[in-house]
Amino acid sequence: MPSPASTTSSPRWRLRTSPGSAASLWSACSPTGSSRRSPAWRSSRNLSVRVGSPAGLGGLVGEALALLRGSPRLRRSLWFWLSTGLVLTEAFTIPLATLHDRGSVLPLALGAAGWWAAVSVFLVGGTSLLHTPDGTRIDRYGIPNGLSAIRAWFCFPLILCAALSLPGSLGLYLWCSVGGSTGMLDFVDGWIARRFGPITALGKALDPAMDVLFFAMAAVGNWLLGIAPGWLAAGILFRYLGPFLATPFIFLAGKRPELVHTVWGRRNTAAIGLVLFILMIVRLSSGPVNTVALVISLPLLVPTFVLHSIALVRRTAEAPRAG
Repeated sequence: MPSPASTTSSPRWRLRTSPGSAASLWSACSPTGSSRRSPAWRSSRNLSVRVGSPAGLGGLVGEALALLRGSPRLRRSLWFWLSTGLVLTEAFTIPLATLHDRGSVLPLALGAAGWWAAVSVFLVGGTSLLHTPDGTRIDRYGIPNGLSAIRAWFCFPLILCAALSLPGSLGLYLWCSVGGSTGMLDFVDGWIARRFGPITALGKALDPAMDVLFFAMAAVGNWLLGIAPGWLAAGILFRYLGPFLATPFIFLAGKRPELVHTVWGRRNTAAIGLVLFILMIVRLSSGPVNTVALVISLPLLVPTFVLHSIALVRRTAEAPRAG
């Protein structure tokens, strides 16, 4: 994690709030002391504010909108990533639809736009979490968060590679090349955040949420293409969708666990990625997918999943109660 460093005396921006309300007004203040920045991010202007806990979903959205209204640089960063995501999603989807059936171009393009909008809600709604662990506001989304969003936006065209009727083995080849590269972004974004920054609360929350979307899609797509047997695909779906679907009930019960990766959850995700990569190679070489899946999945995935589950249960049991 980049260490805070005193580097410049550029103006700080402070967010004024009234008790019990969302953020309401930005104002420029004169330089006051040194700003806390990593040497790797010295050129960016941080938004230095007191980071509080928004009162529920409405407070989270209200604070996010106030932050965007008050910072032109933050808005530019948002529009850059949103436009990049839309262009990439449509540029991948429309050629696939054309190869499948020209009559499907419009509905699939609209479907891609709808998926892009749904993922974008996560990015916009998480704006209030754009702060470092020490509480310093960040006035940009950053490459790590942008790559996490791209991984989610690509889920729609990638599942089309597996589901649509494409010439020859094009769907399989696109899935393995583009899908495999997209999956690697899960490790690239974390490395960039640790090496160059910024490490933000949004990134810590966004990464596991995007994992749910991507690996749930990957489980279905790998099964459709014959890369993963049904039992393995079902296990991967349970691994990611189980905790995701249980979270609302945990919150309704009054518990407030931290929604970030566990150590064993990261290791289990890496093991799943390794297993699927090996099975892709086996499938491309027309090898015994079911046998290889059985041999490598049990020792790699079962222990890490059990330890991850124990960590989740312990975290939930020890989590503070709301209010």
